[in-house]
Amino acid sequence: MRRLGLVLIVVFALVGIANPASAEELTPGGTFIDDDGSVFEGSIEAIYAEGITVGCSDRAQFCPNRGVTRGEMAAFLRRALDLPSSNIDYFRDDNNSIFEGDINAIAQAGITKGCNPPVNDRYCLGNVLTRAEMAAFLDRAFQLPKATVEDRFGDDDESIFEASIDNLAEAGITVGCNPPANTEFCPQDPVTRGAMAAFLARAIPLVAITPPPRPPVHLVSRFTTYHACCQTRVHNIQTMAREIDGMIVLPWETFDLNAWLGPRTKSKGYLPAPILLNGESYCCDHPLNIGGGTSQFGTVIYNAIFWGAYDEIDHKAHSRYISRYPLGIEATLGFPSPNVVFRNDTWTPITIRASYTSTSITVTFWGNNGGRTVIGSHRNGRTTIQVTNPGDDTARRVTGTVTGSATFSSG
Repeated sequence: MRRLGLVLIVVFALVGIANPASAEELTPGGTFIDDDGSVFEGSIEAIYAEGITVGCSDRAQFCPNRGVTRGEMAAFLRRALDLPSSNIDYFRDDNNSIFEGDINAIAQAGITKGCNPPVNDRYCLGNVLTRAEMAAFLDRAFQLPKATVEDRFGDDDESIFEASIDNLAEAGITVGCNPPANTEFCPQDPVTRGAMAAFLARAIPLVAITPPPRPPVHLVSRFTTYHACCQTRVHNIQTMAREIDGMIVLPWETFDLNAWLGPRTKSKGYLPAPILLNGESYCCDHPLNIGGGTSQFGTVIYNAIFWGAYDEIDHKAHSRYISRYPLGIEATLGFPSPNVVFRNDTWTPITIRASYTSTSITVTFWGNNGGRTVIGSHRNGRTTIQVTNPGDDTARRVTGTVTGSATFSSG
């Protein structure tokens, strides 16, 4: 599935991150989008609240199922222990890495010795950490007491990390990897970021913070328009639909259709087709004719936005009324403008599905708009829209380009 860049500023500095301290302060679904329903979500929220993580991207993601690299582990531990900077450059393979300062800090603290004994002049920061290596890191970082009961697990015999694994078990940081028996530790398995959050939360220790559930996903809106078969403009519409299908718009993210699609060019598969130029149909030697006819897709996705009662930021109606479109609820499209832009002003991601037949184009929004409904009317070219949200009624006014009158409702 395709995804957009978030209009979001992520603060990476440990000092000054305003993190929630309890579940009551979290928004529905919590800080990250991709850990909903994960058994590690409470631990992930807990280490976020402590400033130990800021996620894995600028799109409110934590990547809980991705393996933890040795570089990431250094950053987790340095933040968790608030380790001071080091003036010593311990390893030769981390120069210019964003983790170099973290790696030097944990080396100075005696948490790592490197990855290529006996020389140990490399750290192997891109390698995914195994569970056994993780045990050694945590054992040294938190200076765990020596276990009174040894050989807790049957699959780590003769491992150089067996003592650290036993120390973790006695400290309650791990119970093993094969519940309910928990007779194995799986020392060679990679550690996921989600599991690492749980290990760290137990080692510090931190109380898990479970956010309120995110509203469930369902069909919010669907809109279809029709056209004659087999024209070049139909090819352009279908090309655009394939580019958009499967896109996910995260909560409070702005979706800009032109920013995602870019210019419509022959190299991208678009063909010359008629356009409205100065209010008249024109084809086909103008540069804008490449990708012509795609305003029909603009109208369809605008209607999905409109009937879904999402926060519309930008659209422009055609210079003349086209009968296949709803009165006053339509949009033209060009590059770089006119454009269609909206914001997902809900707590639930929107998945945009675009499908077509030889004679139709459909856009469907899957998400959760909180039960909003749309009612409105056209009078003398002005459209008044009332968006009703349970517990919060708001009205928006937009100026239409059509004459006449009509009423409409999403109910």
